[in-house]
Amino acid sequence: MSILIIAEKPSVAERIAGSFGSASKLRNGKVSYFEINLKDNKDNKENNEKIYVCSAVGHLYGVAQKNRDYSYPVFDVEWRATYETDKNADYTKDYIKTIENLSKILKKEKNNIFINSCDYDIEGEIIGFNAIKFACNVDPFKENVKRMKFSTLTKSAILNAYKNLEPTNKGMAYAGMTRHILDWFWGINLSKALSSSLYKILRKFQAMSIGRVQGPTLKILTDKEREIKNFISRKYWEISMLCKKNEISKEKFLAQHKEGKIFDIETATKIKEKCKSGKDAAIVEDVKKRKNKISPPPAFDLTELQTEAYAKLKTDPRRTLELSQDLYTSGIISYPRTASNQLTDPIGYYLDIIMNLSGNYNEECKILLEKNKKQKISPNNGKKVDPAHPAIHPTGEDKELGKFSAEHKNLYDLIVRRFLATFGDDAIREIVTATLNNNSEIFIAKGSTTLEEGWLKIYKYTKPEEEELPELKKGEKLFVESVNMDEKETQPPKRYNVSSIIAELERKNLGTKATRANIVDTLFKRNYVKTKDKAIEVTPFGIAVVDTLEKHCSDIIDENLTRKFEEDMENIQNLKTTSDNVIDEAKKTLTEISNKFKKEEFAIGKALLSGMKAEEYNKRNEEILFKCPKCEGNMTVRKGPYGNFAGCSNYPKCNNTVKLPAGMLIIKGKCTHCEAAKIIATINKKKIAICPNPLCPSKNRDNKTNNNNSK
Repeated sequence: MSILIIAEKPSVAERIAGSFGSASKLRNGKVSYFEINLKDNKDNKENNEKIYVCSAVGHLYGVAQKNRDYSYPVFDVEWRATYETDKNADYTKDYIKTIENLSKILKKEKNNIFINSCDYDIEGEIIGFNAIKFACNVDPFKENVKRMKFSTLTKSAILNAYKNLEPTNKGMAYAGMTRHILDWFWGINLSKALSSSLYKILRKFQAMSIGRVQGPTLKILTDKEREIKNFISRKYWEISMLCKKNEISKEKFLAQHKEGKIFDIETATKIKEKCKSGKDAAIVEDVKKRKNKISPPPAFDLTELQTEAYAKLKTDPRRTLELSQDLYTSGIISYPRTASNQLTDPIGYYLDIIMNLSGNYNEECKILLEKNKKQKISPNNGKKVDPAHPAIHPTGEDKELGKFSAEHKNLYDLIVRRFLATFGDDAIREIVTATLNNNSEIFIAKGSTTLEEGWLKIYKYTKPEEEELPELKKGEKLFVESVNMDEKETQPPKRYNVSSIIAELERKNLGTKATRANIVDTLFKRNYVKTKDKAIEVTPFGIAVVDTLEKHCSDIIDENLTRKFEEDMENIQNLKTTSDNVIDEAKKTLTEISNKFKKEEFAIGKALLSGMKAEEYNKRNEEILFKCPKCEGNMTVRKGPYGNFAGCSNYPKCNNTVKLPAGMLIIKGKCTHCEAAKIIATINKKKIAICPNPLCPSKNRDNKTNNNNSK
């Protein structure tokens, strides 16, 4: 019997082959594959199986348009090899050829089995499914096509998956095919619609794009931008009292007036003037203490890992996925693309992992192993469930960790500590609330301290603030050092960052755990958003796109429509509906959107062009040349009826201008004499570097030289 195992990546293929013992590494052109004779294995002398292990390199096949057609909507699609549709994917041809050649070897025998061992999720299912269907030319639903299911790439997990082969997961396969087709339908047709509308105005092709999930994501970010823009700040005042037990005490603590934010200055002033300072100025009316149990956190799902890594390690969510994937393919952690925060394997499995981790995490593991002697430990599981995979956890096999970067090791430490912490004890915090009376004005002082560290001792990434109050008793008189009235302003809502928008997309059930980071990244590439102070700011162009679509074709950015299709695909996976039904509904929806779009193409194109011009103007204004000598504002490139000039950012308060050369200007580098931005101008077909600052020392020197020469 001959068996072909197809893995998702070359490194995984090598790991799978190595799990069977001695494997011969062979080559088919530029691509490696493995051959294993189980009868040569001393443990399997009775077994005559010959196993071939090869790999894909991600998606070898994708959805493509059958016939060239520039109109929209278009639904005539087929699955084609990626090297035929993407010039940058030419390398995939060799992998397809290797799979084709190995499948021919298998077909020479009566008994053969084709096994999809790609990642056990929708994307992995469709990668292996298409490789078997197109490269092997075998029906993936036949009895001789099997599925390996594993969540870690350890030897035991791989061999166990091989012994317990499953049939092709029909739900995953149909859902995967449908998702790719829908994404293509939406991406291509909506992008064609946008580009066509701009062509009506520009009379030349201008590439535009929007996607099934990109549109609603951009709308969410734009709504937040509008909130910030429309926010009206209000002044308020806070009254605080700095106290200590007595005049000679060095230990001070702060109490806030019970009203908190006071929006009337007269009220705030009266309260402050009423309060006394000095000895016995305040009295303790009440002291309440309560103990607060803080349960251990659950182990990570992908979104929570991305969020925590961004907050604690400053690692971008897309990079977190890359790093965790590297650790997974080396057998160091479990499968990272999981939506579960539950550890669902038998407790003995996790105890073995804890034992194996005790070499590098001795103190932390010792706490858990000692606890297990008294009572069986168990994880504090969350509520999220993924039927395919448990929460992310270490495998306990970290021998290969040394070959990785510091980034990988830091992420691994975060995962290990979170895994161990979920088996820990509750942390106990004491919350103290003291009510203080200063001449009938009530102030509240709060303190919180950790009584028992519990899981906090293991998970060093969470450190609650320790705000200790001195021991206070009811009726006790206090020394008031000062009563302060601070003027503040209400703040606009915060913008999303790359981590919080991914969490928001998960909350709204938009996109998938594996694609959300890429969706956000695409918005940056399309110039719809940019980074500002580590947050995401929508560009004028991005806002124009949303404004235009809201007015003329709101379905494109409707999160409810996108969410519905996500739910439809879940129903396909659960075999509650069919792929054909969902695709037919998508065609109907896109046809209606396209018809509406075509009626208003000119108006849409005009609005988009206006947004593009606003973005161009905005970019020019961001190119600071030098500080205004009159008001210290920013002198930036402007274009007027008489050509280029530098204008002050404080206009109209400051109308300082400096004439600049005509034509195309390129800002590159800095002047060595005054630190102003250097302009590259084209004069008489020659590129000349110019300092735009009229007060540059080099220009003063040149003027003096000219004056001396004229004498």
